[in-house]
Amino acid sequence: MAMQAKPLAGGIYPPVPTFFGRDEQLDLQTFERHLRRLATSGIAGYVLMGSNGEAVHLEDRERSQLLAVCHEVESAMGVHLPVVAGCGAQSTRQTIAYCRQAAQYGADFTLILPPSYYPRRMNDAALSNHYRAVADASPVPVLIYNMPASAAGINLSVELICELAEHPNIVGVKDSSGDVSKLMQLVARATPGFRIFAGSADMLLPALVAGAIGAVAALANVFPRTVCRVQTLFEQEKIEEARILQALLIPANSAVTSKYGVAGLKAALEHVVGYGGLPRLPLQPLTPQEQSALLTSLPLLIAQEEDKA
Repeated sequence: MAMQAKPLAGGIYPPVPTFFGRDEQLDLQTFERHLRRLATSGIAGYVLMGSNGEAVHLEDRERSQLLAVCHEVESAMGVHLPVVAGCGAQSTRQTIAYCRQAAQYGADFTLILPPSYYPRRMNDAALSNHYRAVADASPVPVLIYNMPASAAGINLSVELICELAEHPNIVGVKDSSGDVSKLMQLVARATPGFRIFAGSADMLLPALVAGAIGAVAALANVFPRTVCRVQTLFEQEKIEEARILQALLIPANSAVTSKYGVAGLKAALEHVVGYGGLPRLPLQPLTPQEQSALLTSLPLLIAQEEDKA
C-alpha cells in the first residue's frame, strides 16, 4: 500500500479569480495584487483555476503563468499557503497532464471536477476509474470537486466519494452540492482523515457543525476576514456570534455566487477593493440594474470587514 498523502489544512480557501484586461489578456499585476491582499487576511490557502477562476477559459500557457506568479508572490512575501490547482478536464489524459503541470509550478494539491461532456456515460464505474487513474499519476494529492452545477448535473454519490477516499492520494472533497445531509454522511462514513470542505460561504456554519473542516468560498475573495471569522467563532464555541455573522453572509453570497456568478464576484471586488475587471467572453459583465441589485447586499459586510482589518 502506498504511503498516505499529506492532508490539506482546514480553514477558508478563496477560489481566486483570474483577472483580464479589456483586451482579454491576463492581468497578472492585478492577480498578484489580489494574492498579496489575501495572504495576510487569515485564509488557509489559495484555490487557483477553479470555477471562479474561469479555468475553462484558460490556455495551457496561461495556467502556467498563474501558477508561476503565485509561487513568486509567496516566495517574495516569505510565506507559504497551500496552493490548490483546479486540474479537471474532459479526458483522463488531459487531467493528468494538468496535474503534472500544476506540480511542476509548485502547486500542493489538485482539485478535480468530474468530466461531464458525456454525462450519460459518466456512471460510478467510469468516474471511479477516472479519479483512480488521475490519483495514481498525479505528483501531488488530489481533492475531489463535486459541483453538479458545473458538471452537467453530475452529483457524485456518497458511496463513490467514500470509495475514492480510500485511495492514498485522494485526500479530500470540496462539495458544492449544497446538501448538508451529504456532508454529514461523508463525515460519518469516509476514511478517517479524509478532508471535507463546503463549497460556499452560505453554508459554512452548517457545514462546520456537520463536520466539515472549512470551505472553498468565493465570497472570501471579497470579505476574507469576515468569512474566516465565522470559522474562528465556531472553533471558539461562540455559536450564537457565529450564527449572527453567518446570517449576514447569505444575501451577499447569493448575489456574488449563485445569482451572478463570476461577473458578480468581479463586480463586488471592483466595488469593495477597487479592482475586479471583466470576465472573459462569452461571459458578460453585469448590467447596471444587476450591479445596483448586487451593491445593496454589500454594505453590512463592508462594515464587518473594515472592523476586522
